[in-house]
Amino acid sequence: MIDIFDDVSTVTMGIISIYALLWTIPGVIISIVISMGSYQHIIFLDKQLAKDLDKLYDSNGQMRNPLFTTIANRYHKYCILYPFIRDRATTGSVKFKVFMWLNSLGFWCWIIGLVFMLFS
Repeated sequence: MIDIFDDVSTVTMGIISIYALLWTIPGVIISIVISMGSYQHIIFLDKQLAKDLDKLYDSNGQMRNPLFTTIANRYHKYCILYPFIRDRATTGSVKFKVFMWLNSLGFWCWIIGLVFMLFS
């Protein structure tokens, strides 16, 4: 019985590891594009997923802290929390949902993999 559990655990971690590695390059590129590219990407994500836009934007609609590190941090938080905050999104776009789920899965694969390595 323990051998079956070990086999299932090995296969599961293998699948998680493969997805995490395959996702890494596109994930890094997407993160760079969102954080250092046009503000339109993070503005759209903020409008869809932010709890309180007043904390992120001033009364004129300008971003309070437009540093690329702050934008990347917000994007990463949205990706990690997406399974829990997906109901905030007002868009019905399938492309947006697939994009966020794939990136969320990529972040969670890394988190699960690192936690598994620490405790095994």
